[in-house]
Amino acid sequence: MARVVTDTDRAIIRLLQQNARISYAELSRATAIPESTVRRRMDRLHQRGVIEFAMLADPARLGYDLRAMIGLRVDLKMLETIAETLRAMDEVIFAAFLTGNFDIMIQVVVRSQNALVDFLSQRLAAIPGVRSTETFVMPYVIKPATAWVLPDVVAPDDDRAEPNNGLYRQRDATVSPQPRRRGRPRKGDTL
Repeated sequence: MARVVTDTDRAIIRLLQQNARISYAELSRATAIPESTVRRRMDRLHQRGVIEFAMLADPARLGYDLRAMIGLRVDLKMLETIAETLRAMDEVIFAAFLTGNFDIMIQVVVRSQNALVDFLSQRLAAIPGVRSTETFVMPYVIKPATAWVLPDVVAPDDDRAEPNNGLYRQRDATVSPQPRRRGRPRKGDTL
C-alpha cells in the first residue's frame, strides 16, 4: 500500500532532500511549523519507513572509479541462495530481481578494469546457479538514485488521510504560492 504524505510532510521531506543536515529549528523556520510538530512528523515518517537517515560515501572519491551493471541469468531454483551470496559481496552496491532478459541485475563498484575482470571471473563465476552474465560498464552516471525528488502529487493535509484508490489531487502548477504564515497550515494551503 502506498504511504500517504501530507503537504506538511512533503515540505519537510523536500527540505531534508536538499540538506539532510538541516536542524529542526531551521525546518521549523522554513515551513512556518512549530519545532515540536516538525520533530513529531519526522519521527512518524521515520517510524512508518517513509524516510531513512543514512550517510552516503562517494565510491569514486574513495578510489572505486569503475561502476558496472551486470545482468545475471540464473537457475531460478537457486534464486534466494544467489541473492544471499550477492548481498554479502562488498563490491555489489545494488541488486534486484528482474523480469525480462535477466533474472537479477546488480551494480558493482571496483577500483579498476582488472578488479572488474577478477570479480567477474573469480567471484561471480564461482556462485552456483549463475548461468551467464552480461556486463555494462558505466563511464558516467547521469543521475544517481539518490537524486530522486518527491513528486508533486499530494494528499490532503490530514494525519488520518487514507489513499483513495491511489489517486490524490495534483498541485496546480499555474497557481502562485501563497504567502507563508505562522502556525499549522490549513487544508488547501500550499507549502
